[in-house]
Amino acid sequence: MKNDTNILKRLTRSLRVRMSLIIVVVTALLLEGVGLVQYLYLKKESSDPAALNIFVILLIVGFLLAILLVVRALRNMKRLGALSASNQKMENELHIASEIQMSMLPKLFPPYPERSDVDMYASMIPAKEVGGDLYDFYVRDNKFFFCIGDVSGKGVPASLVMAVTRSLFRTVSMHEKSPQRIVTVMNESMSDMNESDMFVTFFAAVLDLCSGHLRYCNAGHNVPFLITGESTRSLDAVPNIPLGVEQDYQYVEQETDIACGEGIFLYTDGLTEAENTNLDLFGEKRLFSHLKGGLSARKQVESVISAVEGFTGGASRSDDLTMLYIRYMNESPLEGSERHLILHNDIQQIPQLAGFVEEITESIHLDQQTVMSLNLALEEAVSNVILYAYPKGSSGIVDIEAIVRKDKVDFIITDNGVPFDPTNAPDVDITLGVEERQIGGLGIYLVRTIMDSVSYKREEGKNILSMTKNI
Repeated sequence: MKNDTNILKRLTRSLRVRMSLIIVVVTALLLEGVGLVQYLYLKKESSDPAALNIFVILLIVGFLLAILLVVRALRNMKRLGALSASNQKMENELHIASEIQMSMLPKLFPPYPERSDVDMYASMIPAKEVGGDLYDFYVRDNKFFFCIGDVSGKGVPASLVMAVTRSLFRTVSMHEKSPQRIVTVMNESMSDMNESDMFVTFFAAVLDLCSGHLRYCNAGHNVPFLITGESTRSLDAVPNIPLGVEQDYQYVEQETDIACGEGIFLYTDGLTEAENTNLDLFGEKRLFSHLKGGLSARKQVESVISAVEGFTGGASRSDDLTMLYIRYMNESPLEGSERHLILHNDIQQIPQLAGFVEEITESIHLDQQTVMSLNLALEEAVSNVILYAYPKGSSGIVDIEAIVRKDKVDFIITDNGVPFDPTNAPDVDITLGVEERQIGGLGIYLVRTIMDSVSYKREEGKNILSMTKNI
């Protein structure tokens, strides 16, 4: 489209030049005609015909030149009309593409008027007809899934990658609850088909609307802000790398708890890199000063948009401007804190379990013997998954979730491996000697002995082992 626009400009300029030449030539012919009339009137008896011949020759040459210029001008006008029609068609198609792109993003606010536990608002203002920014969100199983992203590049190519990224997020997150797993699967898919060498900075998170527990994974995106009352701070986020850069990259998941009234503000770099007429940047410090607690999600986003527009002062926008603000509003969250640990199917990662169990049990002051027993049961269950759930040589994930309640601790171990129900294994007869007992089964016996309840289910292609310890 850019080349067509340049051609259109050149043809328009050429046409204007030719029309100017035609005007000059016609004016010259008129002057010649006047001169000729004067000559014939005043010199009827002239004996020198050379002057008359010169006038006639000039008249003929002028007419021929005028005809030539008119023909060329008409030809350019025809080309100009064709290009104008083509340009108009492209503009119409881009307008339709923009409408399709915007229709992919949630834009009805409040999105869940029947819910009182979340308040959110989002805005995307593209710099061109179509943009490369994206955001998305939805609720599943009382968990609020959301993301924001920024595609490298501009225009139509970026908009296509944006559409693919948003669709991947929806597809993957419908079957995964771990942001780390969501981002990892998306990265594998996008790296595998990334022939254009485009990448996407991306931030994915899952907010438990029952407890306020937030799990998140950052893929090279701008770090969000946490707004608490009158204070604002940057979220502690490991940067990782953008999607589509390295296929086997191991992303790090993090977690925190959000209290009622607190919010998380996400944005793309089109906000902080917005320029005024002096080429000054809006910047993080200026953004920081405009983030205030107590504002509704809509008012907060609209306040920042107003601040950016006032700062830029009518300067043309060079990048998309996207914001997403989510406030947790559950005044009566369920008791119990959540913690998660993501391991790969590598037996060398088992030692991480000890620190995980210690962190969980520290707040409830369990005795050392109980802590050691819990660690033993968890090691047996997780080792079983690492060694047997995935085919040899393949990579897999083990998601360990711990929920601490007033009177118990729940451990939920999830994997995507082959179906296997460890609770179906027969009890080991510990009265028999070592030589008489069959190999295997001792691990699940220890888990059953240490834990107060153990259950298994296969759901959406996942093995889910739940273990509870009363405290």
